[in-house]
Amino acid sequence: MTRLLCLKAADMMDKAGNKSAQHEIAMVKVAAPTMALQILDDAIQAHGGGGVSQDFHLAHAWAALRTLRFADGPDEVHNRAIARAEFGKYGEYAADRPVR
Repeated sequence: MTRLLCLKAADMMDKAGNKSAQHEIAMVKVAAPTMALQILDDAIQAHGGGGVSQDFHLAHAWAALRTLRFADGPDEVHNRAIARAEFGKYGEYAADRPVR
């Protein structure tokens, strides 16, 4: 799913420009590093103690990927932008609140 999201964002950037693909880019910035980190976690788990040793490159790759998640801002910033865009679509459908 992350690959398709990335391809959709790239297609939108090519056809309509970066501004129109802003929300998809934010989704990719959250989904891709999270998925890569999950895959690395699984690989480290499969290698057991060797996964965190210097015998394999997995520990270094995990550390590099973990710091990469902060390079373009924390996930919370991107999640907030995604949420604002999604809630903004339904702004005219405000729920009727009971009067107290």
